[in-house]
Amino acid sequence: MTKGAAPDASYENRSFGAPGAERTVVLLRSGVSTLSDPRPDATARRDARIVAVGLTIDDIDDPAAYRGATPAEATASAIARFVTEESHGRPVGLVGVGEAGELAVMVAAHLGENVDRLALVAVPRPESELGASEVAELLDRIAAKTLLMNGQADPTAASGAAEWFKKHLASARVEMVPRTDDPDARLILADVWERVLSHVAPATVR
Repeated sequence: MTKGAAPDASYENRSFGAPGAERTVVLLRSGVSTLSDPRPDATARRDARIVAVGLTIDDIDDPAAYRGATPAEATASAIARFVTEESHGRPVGLVGVGEAGELAVMVAAHLGENVDRLALVAVPRPESELGASEVAELLDRIAAKTLLMNGQADPTAASGAAEWFKKHLASARVEMVPRTDDPDARLILADVWERVLSHVAPATVR
């Protein structure tokens, strides 16, 4: 595992998995576990290098009315430059989780064909009509094969959110995770990490 300064001085990153692997997967999420390996046992079974970028809620803030570039747009631009440097000309996989999902969409739009696989996990539909219009325009630019994973009981990112994203993507598959006994259950990345890796790092099982 390695740790260091990432896209610029305001971000950290942590790498885990196979250090010299040709396949790189970039993981974007916010919260206390942003730099942790979602499931080390599943990661260890892949010949892939996972790079988790440390993000805060302020980094992914994208207000509907904002003069100049929003914080999220600045973050996406910086991360896109970082990914370009880290990938050494090879296509990468990109994972966006929860509130960082729209940021992952921005990064994927910046990178174009440099992202060939995208996974959006428990990502809510944009709240406002203006926000939805802007995200839809970005999604229209993404050609990467996309996996949309939402929880059937997720209070903010259930089937409706997944179907909205699918409608705006060129190549997308929706997979719903069964309900749990908890009516307020959010989908946890660790529970689906193995499936996510099979999508964003295909043919890397060792």
